[in-house]
Amino acid sequence: MGNASTRPKGKYLNEIISKCTNLEIDDAFLIFKDFQRQSGGKGKLSEDDFVTVYIEAFHGKSEISALARNIFHAFDTNHNGFVEFEEFVVGLSVTEACLVEADQEMRIKKMKWAFDVYDKDRSNTIDRHEMRLIVRAVADVVELFLGDETPDEFADRLFEEADVNKDGKITFEEFQKAAEHNDTLVNMLLPAPV
Repeated sequence: MGNASTRPKGKYLNEIISKCTNLEIDDAFLIFKDFQRQSGGKGKLSEDDFVTVYIEAFHGKSEISALARNIFHAFDTNHNGFVEFEEFVVGLSVTEACLVEADQEMRIKKMKWAFDVYDKDRSNTIDRHEMRLIVRAVADVVELFLGDETPDEFADRLFEEADVNKDGKITFEEFQKAAEHNDTLVNMLLPAPV
């Protein structure tokens, strides 16, 4: 990809923009420039680099690293151990799409992305342990409205709501139905830097 002053061009940029309906060309250039800086001009981020960027975005809160690692794996769609610019932009586009205003295709993409963040072992299901890990990671960084519940109790309640057939695993279909009724499943994965 070249150095930090390089701009994505032609067919490559058009392909990226076509995958990100909520992204303008000028925004893509700014994201590209920032991504190049963060990747040291390599055009890709390793898991450790990605976590470092996330920690910096959260003003040094190292507690975000567990969540950042799961988000890295959701962004790394080709599973090569790196997040390339295209994966980053598409992932960013999906995470920033508002579920209420998004079309059906974008809603499904966002829910699939969120599902992939929870599905740490890539089994295509979410178990109670995975749900607890994510809720704990988020609770370490931002204040969740837990009331009198501990993070594990909150995670267990979310899990019970989503595990419709009570088999101890949440499939994407179950997750999707649960997220339509309780947007906390998706929205808590996107804590804003404080």
